[in-house]
Amino acid sequence: MLPLSLRLLRSFNSATRPRILWSQYSPRSRQTLAVRHNSGGVSPTSVSGLAPSTVTSDPQATQSDANEPRLSLTFTCTAASCDTRSTHQFTKRAYERGIVLIECPGCRTRHLIADNLGWFKESTEDGKLRNVEDLLRARGESVRRGRLNPDGSIEVNE
Repeated sequence: MLPLSLRLLRSFNSATRPRILWSQYSPRSRQTLAVRHNSGGVSPTSVSGLAPSTVTSDPQATQSDANEPRLSLTFTCTAASCDTRSTHQFTKRAYERGIVLIECPGCRTRHLIADNLGWFKESTEDGKLRNVEDLLRARGESVRRGRLNPDGSIEVNE
């Protein structure tokens, strides 16, 4: 029997666009998080067969979600020789305080990007590794951060 949190995740339709409910606060500058795999090894933690976290159809939640600061993640999937490069966006608050799962458009594998609630302890060394930066650092791979400028260019911090 799966834990309750995993059963809830499985019950959502993967075709539904995920929305995460958070309280509204003023938007700040957008940030970009770029992930680069040095070794061509394993992708960020793969979570196959699970749907994205919380789904809602509340129009007020949709509007407040649009005002939240967002992060963008670009990565190359290495699950089952997929090699699909894709970009995904999610709220900064979900990355820092919640759970973020993203789905590769090539192989449909779901990858765990952040687990601040401790739902996936087996994948995060009992909750010690909370986000993709910690997970990749533990594997000896690097993460490059950057900032999206108003003109659309990305300034990468080395």
